[in-house]
Amino acid sequence: MIPYFENLISLAESYHYETGLHLAVYGDVGELFGAITYGIKLNKTYAQGSDGRLGNDHIEVKTITPFKNKDEVLVDTNGNFNKLLVVKINEAFQVSGRMIDRKELPKRSGRYLRVKWADLPAPTQ
Repeated sequence: MIPYFENLISLAESYHYETGLHLAVYGDVGELFGAITYGIKLNKTYAQGSDGRLGNDHIEVKTITPFKNKDEVLVDTNGNFNKLLVVKINEAFQVSGRMIDRKELPKRSGRYLRVKWADLPAPTQ
């Protein structure tokens, strides 16, 4: 999967520098990053509820794209997931991720929750 990830992020970067536009591949880049970095076993495309599994946990992957004005994602809390992985692709097309247990997410009213990158725990390594 690593060559696919590298090729996809390289293509997105080259395309952006050549055209000033962005390809609609960042969600896929985020999911591949999760599979490579965290060992997430990805679900079939468009599977309902979550994007993959890590052991017994269902993982939702959300990606912050390099053209977003705010470093945050919108999470549908009706989804069936135990952990949230937020992947950030910065303007230099560098990719990083932060994972959080669903129970550690802030309480909300309503279906959707805005999760800010700065509020997520930094990875421990």
